[in-house]
Amino acid sequence: MIRALIVDDEPLARSRVRLLLSPHADVEVIAECSSGREAAAVMASVVPNLLFLDVEMPEADGFTIAAARDLDRTPAIVFVTAHDEFALRAFDANAVDYMVKPFSQERFDRGMDRVRRFLGHGASTLPPTAHPPRRRERFAIRVRGQVLFVKASEVESIAAEGNYARLHTSAASYLIRESLQHLESELDPEMFVRVHRSAIVNIERVRKLIVGAEGTFSIVLQSDASVPLGPTYRERLEDLLGQKL
Repeated sequence: MIRALIVDDEPLARSRVRLLLSPHADVEVIAECSSGREAAAVMASVVPNLLFLDVEMPEADGFTIAAARDLDRTPAIVFVTAHDEFALRAFDANAVDYMVKPFSQERFDRGMDRVRRFLGHGASTLPPTAHPPRRRERFAIRVRGQVLFVKASEVESIAAEGNYARLHTSAASYLIRESLQHLESELDPEMFVRVHRSAIVNIERVRKLIVGAEGTFSIVLQSDASVPLGPTYRERLEDLLGQKL
């Protein structure tokens, strides 16, 4: 059994890793930590053989945690971060993989195959499946006589505007001639989730949830934009996060 420790200061990011691990029956999540101090306390009493580490965290960053491990009990290190500039440093630290958010279930599964080879646990435990449908990875948008290409991963949210949809990134918004329902069917369901009859959000761009006076939720994105969570869509978001709100 692979014993995994998830270390990330963002609760949603930890939930996301736990959800992506759910198909991997040979992995047990022994603990989740929000800081380097918590991780050090856990590793003093239990012995994980797989660490999922964010790079930037309070008290101690992921590299400090990786360097502090007992070399006689070397675990597999997987960095899970929004920062792509630390990749070379990560592999200098003998990381097994370096995953830049947002990433799909398929990308995560490939990383787990690397973990198993590193630990000598053999092949993947996942059953063979048909090739997944091709998902929308970018948008080609006409703007004032030119065509802009916007990666799907850069989109924070999508709002319905009649028969059109408006893509919101952290820097701009774009109106496209496609319906919200059509976009929902084409986007990666592990990354994009319908949260309202008129809104889809990128789960990797969610910063926090705010609870209203009557128990309603508002979703706050990395850009500080806010999107309401419709009550009929709450269960889908909970399924994606792997926990109840």
